Amino acid sequence: MHSTDPVSYWVCVMARNASAHLESTINSLLKQTLQPLRIIVVDDGSTDSTSIILKNYAEQWSKIVKVISLPDKGYDIRRVPSNINLASQSAADTSIAAEYFMISGDDCSYPKDYAHDLISRMMSQRAVVVSSGRPRSGGSVSEEHSPSGSGRMIKCSFWKAVGGRYPIRAGWETWLLYKAEEEGLQVKLFDDVIFDHRRPRGTMHQFTYWGASMHVLGYNPLYAVARIAKNLIKRKMPVKGSLNMLRGYVQASLGSSDPYLHPLDKSFRRFVSTQQTRRIRILSRTVMRERTPSFGIEL
Repeated sequence: MHSTDPVSYWVCVMARNASAHLESTINSLLKQTLQPLRIIVVDDGSTDSTSIILKNYAEQWSKIVKVISLPDKGYDIRRVPSNINLASQSAADTSIAAEYFMISGDDCSYPKDYAHDLISRMMSQRAVVVSSGRPRSGGSVSEEHSPSGSGRMIKCSFWKAVGGRYPIRAGWETWLLYKAEEEGLQVKLFDDVIFDHRRPRGTMHQFTYWGASMHVLGYNPLYAVARIAKNLIKRKMPVKGSLNMLRGYVQASLGSSDPYLHPLDKSFRRFVSTQQTRRIRILSRTVMRERTPSFGIEL
């Protein structure tokens, strides 16, 4: 991407009681070599000094930083997708003309070329409509295989094509990735682009909703169980976290009165299950070929 290319983006930051890390997050966004048109911070009823910090940024950087303040209703991860939708609607209402937008948590810090690197690669790989770098927490780089929720860059034309909003359902982050696949497009996690995510994943929700999301999205049951087993075997999260995933999956599968846990539409869930079944078959054939002796005879 050349400096003369007319490319732009805006950033959505989700914040709650973020006084410990928020300044680092916003400063890293303001220092990007490709500076965002706007940084919209949704303060979800913080009870610490978050609102004071944001007030200072909004005054000092009035042309870039906008704050949406919500009343305190206690912590609830189920509000995150609706808060992102609120920021997206605000961007639309103020006619922010950008080709991309980025989502960030309140505890992330990005290298100065982060946005430039993601967007330049997405521009050269036109089929990629969602991307991110790889998050690092506590000195360890995550082993994620798909774009992270924080640090996620989304192509605006694709976002608008899928409705311009996240569903208020468990699994909303993964929903967008499968929507891209359903449209014949691609998502990409760029391994060599690293950013810092201060709080460990699952700190607040303890992974229960991760398990529930697999039912909401329509995961093939074998795929769902295999994912939980893989986490247990490889210790990709605390044992308690894997068990909470299993509990969340089972409870959601049995039915819930909570709308956040209601299944998505049948056609989408069928697509997800079909894609996972195909992957299971490919993996099974690969394993069988590796374990079957050839006796030196080519077939």
